[in-house]
Amino acid sequence: MKQINEKKKQVIGLYGEMRLSMVLHELGWQVHRAYIDEGIDFTITKYYCPKCKKYSEQYIRYTTRKGKSVKCVTNLCEHCKTTELDVVSRYLQVKTSEGVETNKDNVRKFSFHPKIRYNMGKEVFYVWIAIFDNTEEKKCHFYIFNTKDVVKFDNINLDTYQITDNQKTELPIRTDGVVLKKDAESTGYDYSVFNTRFYNDFGALEIETLSKR
Repeated sequence: MKQINEKKKQVIGLYGEMRLSMVLHELGWQVHRAYIDEGIDFTITKYYCPKCKKYSEQYIRYTTRKGKSVKCVTNLCEHCKTTELDVVSRYLQVKTSEGVETNKDNVRKFSFHPKIRYNMGKEVFYVWIAIFDNTEEKKCHFYIFNTKDVVKFDNINLDTYQITDNQKTELPIRTDGVVLKKDAESTGYDYSVFNTRFYNDFGALEIETLSKR
């Protein structure tokens, strides 16, 4: 039974990562998956034009050779067509959970445990994926936040948080993705950020243009 449960967890994890990869690809990110587990699961990249201050595809230039039209992929911005593009990178630790049943049909309790437990800088993010596999079609909800944002809902200064695998964040989540956990007045933790900021916030990854949001 334990082996079956572990196998199911692996399948759920791969499914969540596949769905995440598809969304990122649709948003223009190139997705590179780590083969060795070092804490970073995905490295994602995009082209950015420092002159236009926007993301860009590579400009494709057409020319004629031997009477035929041929295309040449350049490293120039597709907007201004003169500036060489920068490659910007983000580093994602992905955690997937299918949750467990509660006494409400439309609510499951999820638990997530990050391996990166400190502020790793503006380019390192968590993506927590809550999967509801008890519906006709699997639902995936994505919660995206920078490593520095963990302090909003957890204490990263505890020694146990740094050295053990026991401290997890438990979140009751509705099938529509709403996190139902109440704020903790005694600690000041704010779980509402999962709904107001983190939910499907793929724009948080575009730090070069955040000032325009």
